Amino acid sequence: MDSESPTSVSKINALVLMPLVLAVVLRVVGELFPSDEVWGHMGHSIGLSAWPWLCLFAPFWALLARYRTGYWTKPMFLAIAVAPLAGIPPMPDSGEGRPVLVANVNAYMSGRTDLQQALSDLQADVVIQVEARVKEIPGMVSLAHNFDAQVSRPSHYTAAFCVENAPCTSSITEEFGYGSMVMPMALVRISDEVCVMGVHGPPPVPFNIEGLLPYMRKIAQSIEAGRLREDWGVCRKGDPVIVAGDMNAVPGSWAIREFDGTGLRNMTAWQGVWATSWPSGGDWINLPLMQLDHVWAGDIDVGDVRTVRLPGSDHQGLFFRIKSER
Repeated sequence: MDSESPTSVSKINALVLMPLVLAVVLRVVGELFPSDEVWGHMGHSIGLSAWPWLCLFAPFWALLARYRTGYWTKPMFLAIAVAPLAGIPPMPDSGEGRPVLVANVNAYMSGRTDLQQALSDLQADVVIQVEARVKEIPGMVSLAHNFDAQVSRPSHYTAAFCVENAPCTSSITEEFGYGSMVMPMALVRISDEVCVMGVHGPPPVPFNIEGLLPYMRKIAQSIEAGRLREDWGVCRKGDPVIVAGDMNAVPGSWAIREFDGTGLRNMTAWQGVWATSWPSGGDWINLPLMQLDHVWAGDIDVGDVRTVRLPGSDHQGLFFRIKSER
């Protein structure tokens, strides 16, 4: 290090800190995009999704700088220290509690037989199928679906399944949102006490953003202190709530902020890149870069939250376990 001039050291430190500075800049810039424009939502989502990836890249960048220079600097240690901000991987499945799977399976993909088997192999007690593509799952009973309803597109089909003899009831809501940008929601009541909401936010990209915020707002307004404020479908006022599914929104974004003050907890808050769920195969590359699928829990203990790969789907599925009421 003695052979390096102060100017050279400053340049090296600036380069080492570049990913962290870029993470902060993109996070700030992400708030400047207009919330009522499709391109604004795209910029907002990219700005808010970049920081965990940049925090993951920063330590490797710092180690490369250390290798090239032959010495350590304080910014190198800082860049390595931020690695946990990239996300903490989920612990191994405990096997304890009632297993639930909520998955966007993409109605336009092929491969129904493989999907049926994959949904069965996960051995969940409850399966909520967003963009429902299969009508039967081996070993499970169909609780509710909207296959016979007049929906806007095939991607608006939704179905719920439960293992035989399990205490489950379900209903599918009408489509809601705004204008033509609407989606239904699956409601599953388990053991006459827990309400699972299987959501599918109207996609804001690439055509129309108008439906997403009203959709999420209606759900948020139905929840207080982590419990349902009023009867909705099979669910009852006072039921502890779990909201899970494809929200078509990244962590911290405008749509997700609708849950602030509802008593819901983000169950993937610290998973970062380990919770990214899209794009994930099918006709897409199997390289999830954004987290569009989320699990939020109210006055109920939920654990073992993780994403799972499903054949012929452009989203990862969400697997979690309901432990007990809090």
